[in-house]
Amino acid sequence: MKRKLVIPFLLFIMACGGRDKGVEKNEDLSVTDLPEVAKKMGEEVKQAQDRWAERKAKGDTLAMPYKDLQAYLPDVNGYAKDGGPKGSQVNMPGMGSWSQTDQEYSNGDKRIKVQIVDYNASQMAFSGVTAMYKMGYSMEDDNEKSGTVDIGIKDVAAYETIYKKDKRSKLVLIVADRFMIELENEGSEDAEFLRSVAKNMKLSELAAR
Repeated sequence: MKRKLVIPFLLFIMACGGRDKGVEKNEDLSVTDLPEVAKKMGEEVKQAQDRWAERKAKGDTLAMPYKDLQAYLPDVNGYAKDGGPKGSQVNMPGMGSWSQTDQEYSNGDKRIKVQIVDYNASQMAFSGVTAMYKMGYSMEDDNEKSGTVDIGIKDVAAYETIYKKDKRSKLVLIVADRFMIELENEGSEDAEFLRSVAKNMKLSELAAR
């Protein structure tokens, strides 16, 4: 893929101008909605913090080495791996550390990229953003349609974006408030295909860590 895959934290925050329950982007968030939105946001963040506390009590406070994350990258039916997987570990003073790995796949002019991030050691920095992905927000305009979807796997929240003017789609997964997985499909806007790729990943195993 020519365009570098970046998990869109700030873009998602800027886009959250719609109501909590699946309305269009052009409907403004009213003042009366704010307490309910804040309450739900707080509940999601608390859930993430409770999960972190459980892991911390077990001594699990570090992100997995990126080489270990690579075992969770999928094989994609009909696509060949475009080179080997890449990965890195990031240490940032005051924010902790996280690890990530990614793999690109190709099928003619079609491209898929899968990125897995383990933010276990930076839970406080990520929890607010991942909570927003799980709140049921949706939007639609002339360029794209996005919203939460249920892929039927316990402790896995999914947020899907379909681009109307490009043959492109994206699926972001939040796994057990610890892993963020982004799948991006270029050359096709078939959202069901990305869902099928996600379902073939070892998500339940990741969620149980």
